[in-house]
Amino acid sequence: MQYLQITPGSIPHEPLSQSPFKAVLLSETMLDDEQRAAVSRWLVSSGCLYMMAWGEDCRAWQDAVNLINLQDYDFGSVPDDKLIISTSHPGENIEDVFWFAKYTALHPCASLEQTLILQITAANAAGRGEELELMYAGT
Repeated sequence: MQYLQITPGSIPHEPLSQSPFKAVLLSETMLDDEQRAAVSRWLVSSGCLYMMAWGEDCRAWQDAVNLINLQDYDFGSVPDDKLIISTSHPGENIEDVFWFAKYTALHPCASLEQTLILQITAANAAGRGEELELMYAGT
């Protein structure tokens, strides 16, 4: 498991060390369309094959990742092993999304052993990463 925090105006640039992976995106603040697209592009190019979005504007995150995946194949057929499955979880609690990620989020063509918890937050949430990792491990 890996934790990463993004604040408005920041975009990760380094790919993750393990790929492919699944991502639980916790959106606690709104980002503009440009930054959401850039973060989605980073997720896709880093090897995300299953993305679960929770929180603020979670459906827009799901749409953004789907759009990037389709753009990569000129809006044609996406190969099964490159298909990104995405879900949004409005109104659910984080624990339920973590449970879904651990026990239900399976890709038909890849074993996704690595999980990224990606927190989108307006402020530095020092210590929150450890709390989220423990919460995920406890589900």
